[in-house]
Amino acid sequence: MAGAVALVGLVFGLTAHPLLDPDEGRNAEVAREMAATNDYILPQLDGLPYPDKPVLFFAVEAAVMELLGPTVPAARLPPLGFTLATIGTVAWFARRHGGSNAAWTAAVAAAASPLTLGFARTVIFDSTLTFFVVAALAAFYEAISDRAWHWSTLGWAAIALAVLTKGPIGLALPLMIAIPYAVWRRAGRVLWAPAGPLLCTALLLPWLMAMSRRVPEFLSYALGTETLARLTTPALGRTGPWWYFLPILLAGALPWSVAALAGLAKGGWRGPDRKIDPYVAFLLCWMVVPLVFFSLSQSKRPQYVLPLVPAIALLVAHLWRGNQPAGAQAAAGTLIAAGLLIGAAPGVLPRLLPLSSGIRDAIPGTAAALGAVTVVCGALTWFLRRRDRVLLALAVPVATIPIAGGELMRQIGRERSSAELAAAIARVLPPGADVVAVAAFPLSLPFYLRQPVLLASATGAELTSNYLVRDLARWRLVPGSPLRPADWWHDAAVQCGRVKVFVTRADDAQTRAVLAAQVPLLVATAKFAAYGPCARSDLASRRRRLRSRRETFHR
Repeated sequence: MAGAVALVGLVFGLTAHPLLDPDEGRNAEVAREMAATNDYILPQLDGLPYPDKPVLFFAVEAAVMELLGPTVPAARLPPLGFTLATIGTVAWFARRHGGSNAAWTAAVAAAASPLTLGFARTVIFDSTLTFFVVAALAAFYEAISDRAWHWSTLGWAAIALAVLTKGPIGLALPLMIAIPYAVWRRAGRVLWAPAGPLLCTALLLPWLMAMSRRVPEFLSYALGTETLARLTTPALGRTGPWWYFLPILLAGALPWSVAALAGLAKGGWRGPDRKIDPYVAFLLCWMVVPLVFFSLSQSKRPQYVLPLVPAIALLVAHLWRGNQPAGAQAAAGTLIAAGLLIGAAPGVLPRLLPLSSGIRDAIPGTAAALGAVTVVCGALTWFLRRRDRVLLALAVPVATIPIAGGELMRQIGRERSSAELAAAIARVLPPGADVVAVAAFPLSLPFYLRQPVLLASATGAELTSNYLVRDLARWRLVPGSPLRPADWWHDAAVQCGRVKVFVTRADDAQTRAVLAAQVPLLVATAKFAAYGPCARSDLASRRRRLRSRRETFHR
């Protein structure tokens, strides 16, 4: 029953809201262009190279789009699929080391965690990365325990796929966990059995070589800007305090994180010999070492700790190996407190955050439903003793999030997606017409329109590609480039040699005033406004009207 509840939470409302910008819109568009061009080597955004991330996630997305079309379901299915694969791997690993009860507990805990649920329905790399990291770590643990090189080889293969998903972190993350544990277990050699690194290299080299031929500076950019600069400098604007990830991991793995901490505090880390259990030591290494690493990094985002959630789920399953689910009452108390806080959200959030009326109106219903379910499940957990019932009670609140929050997510989608904007433009845009983004770039707009968008910009930062920004002048000169100088749109709006629609930020009053003087307002959303369409016939009409007014005046 708990497994079914967790599964419902993962899939419910998967496509009920549109793609959210910037990440979902950009990633889905890169995949759409990959499918449209059948170029599975070089990721492209708006027809330009996009080497900011490797190819594997985009390739999987593109393959699904070739089957189902460039749609929101096609974009969101791969993250969900990799999440389910992660849960299956966690269950398999738990079964090997704790039996069927441990497998069910670990699977439900991994699935019914807020971080897992959130990124299972987000078109971003981290659910895919998490699967390959979990596969690598499970294989390395087996290799260390059995001194078996074939497991190590499998782990290195998973590392190669992790690197092809998100770059060097796919190599660093599994090794920073496995190496200390292997040294402690005096089994370091098994990790470096030659077959593993050789297989990893063989899997990586073909794409790296092909990519370097297409973009000669790719490796220096990927290792320099996208890795070293991101980790060691605040240049990319993703910094945060050293404790940034502590509340994110604690809340993102609720209620299981509290159950795990309480179980450890009661001595659940000890083995039969009263020393630390090697399995627990491995899971603690899995959680603590990356947490320290990411905390010291200058780049911080919530999804970075997603690969740590399976370790918490596995630890809870291990701690619950007896008849009594360890830490359940602590988790119950936390749920009750969390439910009360959620219930208070309508009175607190509007004072802390600038919210639109749509989002503000959706919060009370969401908070009431989710808060009530969380409090009730917390209270039930306090009195329950059977493992399966406790597991169900702890899973229900997280699984309720997409059900209770459906309207809230739809309102967020209206503000953070260009679906509404694209629908209005598509109704009036004839084939072959241009869409011009003026100092703004709604990243999901090309995806919904199924065509590139011209960008008039001084810096190109609107594309959210560090690679394109650093050499913008070069990419403006490439034949067929969508990039235009910042003031190009002025003449384009007046002359309008071919049909065009212009898009700019809703709060850019100066640009909107100039556009409004030339072409009609088409649609205005919370963040963007579109004007047009314009065409040469519009220009002729305006000139005739002006000539007629002059003749009337002279009479």
